[in-house]
Amino acid sequence: MTWNVLVGRCPLESIRSEYDDWATVTVADEYDSPEALEADLPTFDAIVLGGIELTADRIERAENLKVVTSPGVGVDPVDIGAATEHGVIVCNNLGANTRAVAEYSITAALAVRRELRRADRNVRNGVWDKFDYMNTEITEGTMGVFGYGAIGRLVSELAQGLDMDTVAYDPYVEGFAEGVEPLESKHELFERADSVGVHAPLTDETRGAIGETELYALGEDGVLVNASRGPLVDTGALLDALREDVIHGAAIDVFDEEPAPADHPLFELDNVLVTPHMAGSTATSVPAKHRGAAENIRTVYEGSVPETTINRDELCLRAAHGGEGPDGDARPF
Repeated sequence: MTWNVLVGRCPLESIRSEYDDWATVTVADEYDSPEALEADLPTFDAIVLGGIELTADRIERAENLKVVTSPGVGVDPVDIGAATEHGVIVCNNLGANTRAVAEYSITAALAVRRELRRADRNVRNGVWDKFDYMNTEITEGTMGVFGYGAIGRLVSELAQGLDMDTVAYDPYVEGFAEGVEPLESKHELFERADSVGVHAPLTDETRGAIGETELYALGEDGVLVNASRGPLVDTGALLDALREDVIHGAAIDVFDEEPAPADHPLFELDNVLVTPHMAGSTATSVPAKHRGAAENIRTVYEGSVPETTINRDELCLRAAHGGEGPDGDARPF
């Protein structure tokens, strides 16, 4: 039996070859309107995230849905509770874009520290003053990592390669690499670090975790890089900190709403570098992300459960109680 797979934003036509002999692929961009996509939700067996939000209502209407996978790490667009209730496997793809995001974090911290955006604009406008950018060198400071998963670990490793001291905060991690100092609190991280890379997942606990208190602790020489999810950082507090020179600057790759509106107030500021959620997108990482997503779906198609399943324990518990959701939904786990 052939499956129907919906793939979110994907620039690669070649990704269809991953599904050639066992699935029919529809890319979300092929739809003329959101309403047309909504109407087809009940026809899909699997969905690859990418600009697709799966609310409880949509999951309920997607009556044939068996698996949802992220091509990367984040699964925050999915109501995981609703997916579990309906027997839908939710999984991600660890490692495919780890190096891409880590490289971005270090690159962006350097660019903001050295004010490359302002320097570029000034040269283009005929302003040539090479002594107007005499900031501290990044190797003179400390790199802090908020969220010490695979990306955070590699950011720390790359920072050490630049002779930076490295500190990290993650209350859910016990083992830290040699040379990385684990800290006891989020506040201590922002006090100790000169540059902070945000690499934690978006959860109820981390939403809004970085606000006025943390930014004041980071201080006037501080640089914040957010390449995780927009809502981890309080945008209002960040705007105030940038406008009032509470911190030196920021690099923002992710926003509360994406695409970010054209009149976003961050765009008016010289001390912020903004990019279109591209930290994890390289010529190497994007194909790897979508190959991994296809492998996850193929695993479910063949009757198994991907190793990266987020709701494995909850689904097992559901199966132990008869495999039915609250309304008698008996979609197979």
